[in-house]
Amino acid sequence: MITLGLLSIALSVAPIPHLAPVGRTSPFIPVSGSMPMAINHDAEHAHLVLMANDGRVISGPHPMTKDETVDILALMPEIRGLDEAAYLQLMHGDKAVNTAWVVEPALSRRMPLVEQAVSPQRGTWTKVIGWQDEGALDNEDLPAGAGRIDGAALSSPVPRDEAVVRSGWWVYLERDVQMRTDHGDLRIDLREDAAPSTCRNFRALAAMGFYNGTIAHRIIPKGRNGRPFVIQGGDPLGTGEGGPGWWAPLEPSFLGHDYGVISMARADDPDSAGSQWFIALDREETARLDGQYCAFGEVFAGADVIDSMASVELADTDYLSSRPLNPPRVNLTRIMPATPRTPGKGRKDPRVKPATLRDPA
Repeated sequence: MITLGLLSIALSVAPIPHLAPVGRTSPFIPVSGSMPMAINHDAEHAHLVLMANDGRVISGPHPMTKDETVDILALMPEIRGLDEAAYLQLMHGDKAVNTAWVVEPALSRRMPLVEQAVSPQRGTWTKVIGWQDEGALDNEDLPAGAGRIDGAALSSPVPRDEAVVRSGWWVYLERDVQMRTDHGDLRIDLREDAAPSTCRNFRALAAMGFYNGTIAHRIIPKGRNGRPFVIQGGDPLGTGEGGPGWWAPLEPSFLGHDYGVISMARADDPDSAGSQWFIALDREETARLDGQYCAFGEVFAGADVIDSMASVELADTDYLSSRPLNPPRVNLTRIMPATPRTPGKGRKDPRVKPATLRDPA
């Protein structure tokens, strides 16, 4: 039973404002379109901020009032020049409220430039050596080298040049993926700013329940340099040979392969990723994967789960198979609202740290 005192407190709490699109059902906004949005409750000092993943403010604060429909493209012209996804956050005073909206630019693809390499460990293999904006391929008016990046591994975003083709924007609520395993739960922050297409592929598979019942079929506690390497899963066959029946293009992610970073496994063809993922276990061992594989997310809850999965007994220790005796199992994946973002800080949930860098319990 609700007491009178509790009831009076409940009635005094103001409704939490929500930001939502107006008159639009598609998440895609063409470059010639508009982006009307409004909030559904009065809120003193409500305002909008557009920020980068790390919290750097790109535009704002812009005041908002109830029933005021605002064209976000007109309010924030900086959106038209975005090269990476940004995050539109509603603020109530200095407090972020509700999940941010991802504003992801639809840009021409940066395709991998490759060469054949030879190494004692791998034999002959296809190595990514750089990137080329496809917008330059059929445009003879551009200068030589337009849209080209020499070097595969990126440590930070590389601005687009005159080769880019801008088609519009995808606008959608930010979502995390929870992976419930028989070792515990992992919560994954998808990095749309680093690898938007790969995030979309993984999020769609997780939402459809594709990963439910799959196993971590490959675990390498010691890589080529003797340090922890990866946990690999996402194959419906559990053999390392299966996939969803389609292939995802390699993206030039600037998210480095560090402990707790999730990336896409693939075959020799750079564009052969499908559903198989891996979690990096040690920066020193996995740094060589930067630019060759697409890192697209960060585990921010479940460090003990990663450690538990990485320490299971192996049926064999062959580097290529490294199959667990009792493979960890993904019981369920769920799509969950992301936590709000704070200007100057970004999300409050940092990526998990290896055991050597964690605070003592």
